[in-house]
Amino acid sequence: MKCEVSRRRGEPSGEMARRIARAGALALVALAAVLAAAPAAAQLYRWTDADGTVHYTADLNAIPPAHRDAARLLAHPQARPAPPPGTPEPATIRVDPRAPLTVGVHLNGVSLTLIVDTGAERTVLSPAALDRAGFGGLPGRPIQIVGVTGTTTAQLVTVPLLDIAGARIGPLAVIAHALPAAGRAEPVDGLLGRDVLDAFTLTVDTASGRATLTLR
Repeated sequence: MKCEVSRRRGEPSGEMARRIARAGALALVALAAVLAAAPAAAQLYRWTDADGTVHYTADLNAIPPAHRDAARLLAHPQARPAPPPGTPEPATIRVDPRAPLTVGVHLNGVSLTLIVDTGAERTVLSPAALDRAGFGGLPGRPIQIVGVTGTTTAQLVTVPLLDIAGARIGPLAVIAHALPAAGRAEPVDGLLGRDVLDAFTLTVDTASGRATLTLR
């Protein structure tokens, strides 16, 4: 994902980017996924322990030797332009320095609102959002999520296509987990991680108070 930030008059060039990052961090204070620490270009491995729990890591050496040979190297999903043919229209996002960036997406025709999180390796959807889109009964695998309150178990499920900014991304493995409220004024349905964002250029125009998400 390419991220561009336009400078507001009188404001340091990096200040807006830091404010946006802090706002996004508030939503994630209780949801620090194990796999969110990996760089966007890093390789991501999946391995299963003796209890059947699925783990993700960008460090092959962090996998116990007994399970290292069976670890799978994961590839990022690819963007597929949505019909009809033509240049996809970028998604416009309102920028509020007091809140995280959110963008509208569609899953199985159902509208969802996701926080744009450039620090998350994987997209997260709440179980309620999956239910509304008709995917509540999808089979999944357990994964561990580590947060400030401890470790919890979530499910990794695969959805066929996620429609965003004139493109269709999928099939896409997402983490099914409800986000903490974290004082948000408006409800959100999950996080948009780098598994999707890597297919787009995110441009933040602080002068106009808006951002755009454009298919690369």
